[in-house]
Amino acid sequence: MPHDHYHHHHLDADTSDNRVLWAVVVNVILTVAQVLGGAIAGSMALIADGVHNFSDAAALVLAFGARKLAKRGADAAMSFGWSRAEVIAAFVNYVALILISLWLIVEAVGRMIDPPQVDGWIVVWLATLALIVDLATAALTYALSKHSLNIRAAFLHNLADAGASVAVIVGGVVILLYDWKMVDPILTIGISLFILWHVATDLKPVLRILMLGAPPEKDSTEVRRALGDVEGVEGVHHVHLWQIDERRVSVEAHLVLAEGRNYATVIARAKDMLAHQFGIHHATLEPESADLGCADHKAHDDHAARDHDHAHEHGAHPAH
Repeated sequence: MPHDHYHHHHLDADTSDNRVLWAVVVNVILTVAQVLGGAIAGSMALIADGVHNFSDAAALVLAFGARKLAKRGADAAMSFGWSRAEVIAAFVNYVALILISLWLIVEAVGRMIDPPQVDGWIVVWLATLALIVDLATAALTYALSKHSLNIRAAFLHNLADAGASVAVIVGGVVILLYDWKMVDPILTIGISLFILWHVATDLKPVLRILMLGAPPEKDSTEVRRALGDVEGVEGVHHVHLWQIDERRVSVEAHLVLAEGRNYATVIARAKDMLAHQFGIHHATLEPESADLGCADHKAHDDHAARDHDHAHEHGAHPAH
């Protein structure tokens, strides 16, 4: 249980939180330094790298906040707990990154038309500092990344940032050696497209959770069919499968029981199947009889009928 985990590893959790907090502070300071330095040096590539570093800091903040909120658990107002706050914050963060990246691309295109003078030394020194911080942050979060998907994502983003910082260093050296001003807007566009690619990769699971979608490794049709195969079940409808958060999955369904079957036995058998076959431990199953019909209010009859038709289309047991 999560409670037991936090209880037995309280000191470890505090140490982990401190590591994440320090990583956040260092990345925020670096972001400010790169954005200000980029403005002074006239380098959009340095600003773009700073924005990417800020995305790492934001990802770490989300992971840090999620660890704190998870300890609060569920309450009367938030019966599922607070873990979805991380998903909402991630969505806001990704939208902001998309807007900033598009703005950087527009600015870079304008600079390709009329390239300004860029101070190569400031670019090289700040990008080198960014590379050191990226590697230090990755070292701080490496051990934690083995046990947390959120921190692992932040760890991988830091490694990607290290690569972007290397590109900016190369750009600064090219400016110093050859005074080729076009390298800065070209790198800006490249880094911005790299950020957008990361966002496109990470945004899909966030949207799926917010839209109450089924987890990627399973769908409601598969669950419906498995429930229909449970001994004592004659029909299945009103099936809804969704992700509560990154780790928890929930399902609800109406089961039409065969005549004379004990509903407690059938429901227990169905829940055991869901736990072992699909890893679903949060299931709400409504037992029904063929004679009495659907337990829902009349207003839901049309919805149940659609579920019934859908079951026929996918070869599931029809409801009576």
